[in-house]
Amino acid sequence: MSRIPLARRPHDLRPVTAPAVAGYRPLLITAAVACCFGTPAVLAQPSGAQAIHGSANLSQQGNKLVVTTGNGAGSNHSAINWQSFSVPVGSVTQFNQPSAASTSINRVVGNNPSQIFGTLSSNGKLVLVNPAGIAVGAGAVVDTAGFTASTLKMSDADALAGRLVFGDGGAAGALSVGGQIVARSGDIVLIAPNIETAAGAVLQSPGGATILAAGQQVAITGRGLEGISLQVQAPSDSAVNLGSISGDAVGIFAGTLKHSGLIHATAATSEGGKVVLKGQAEAEIGGQVSASKGSLGGQVHATASKVKLKSGAVIDVSGTHGGGEALLGGGWQGKDGRVANATETTLEAGSTVKADATEAGNGGTVVA
Repeated sequence: MSRIPLARRPHDLRPVTAPAVAGYRPLLITAAVACCFGTPAVLAQPSGAQAIHGSANLSQQGNKLVVTTGNGAGSNHSAINWQSFSVPVGSVTQFNQPSAASTSINRVVGNNPSQIFGTLSSNGKLVLVNPAGIAVGAGAVVDTAGFTASTLKMSDADALAGRLVFGDGGAAGALSVGGQIVARSGDIVLIAPNIETAAGAVLQSPGGATILAAGQQVAITGRGLEGISLQVQAPSDSAVNLGSISGDAVGIFAGTLKHSGLIHATAATSEGGKVVLKGQAEAEIGGQVSASKGSLGGQVHATASKVKLKSGAVIDVSGTHGGGEALLGGGWQGKDGRVANATETTLEAGSTVKADATEAGNGGTVVA
């Protein structure tokens, strides 16, 4: 290795609270029409709600469904089971939570995949779990304090306790993004065996991390890249990014990883400014990746058994007052314990790796 977002009807308020006794049947909001995954025109808004932890009051206001949640006793989260959860084109589903620090865990227990084609918003953090699949379509907007979407199951015990542990057995659908996801003060985490962001997709987490985690068992134990644990992963678990991803930090973890979009990790201070592209079998990079922190270059680490920079790929960890670090396929002389060593690292002709100090200071480190 060398260095190198008719007239209105009165609000229809429907409380849905956690059952206090066995056999309690909560009030359900039913959808008029069920839908299949490929027909957004007949989608209904989220329906069949049952709060299992905390409370949820549902109010239909024209094309807007407002879900006002209350956290469970002694906790900072609510948990709701839904028969279906989709947001049609031109509609809004808005969660009002106690605070931006609150989390609403939403599990779909019906058989239909979730299709987000309108606007899904919250002042707090949202977790959406649907093993049948999740799609955020082109033109859709998800705007929250933090957003986690998973097609891996979450157990009852983990939902009640607020543990973000996914992978409770069974088959899991795919997760795709063609619209915009914004996390105002937290992280964006997408979890599924197969994840794809389309060319028009935009994922932004200013002040947080954006993470794509393709695997069979995943746990979120904290903020940022360090808070993600992929416990079971197979080479067939794939993540494909054709879109634009940005945040303080960005991570893509998969068995097979392909990136040909844009990734930008930037932080105002010395914390953050890091991109990790970690494949089990293969990491193929054909787009642009940049990282910076303040006036300094950031870090880009790309690891897999086989790492390839395709022609036209650009890795840039330059900074005005000092270059950063690009480790592609391993560390210097294969002796850096922070990154796994590839068996094969390829830089095609026309690929570029930069770690420049553009105004002052020293250039950074490139190992490939």
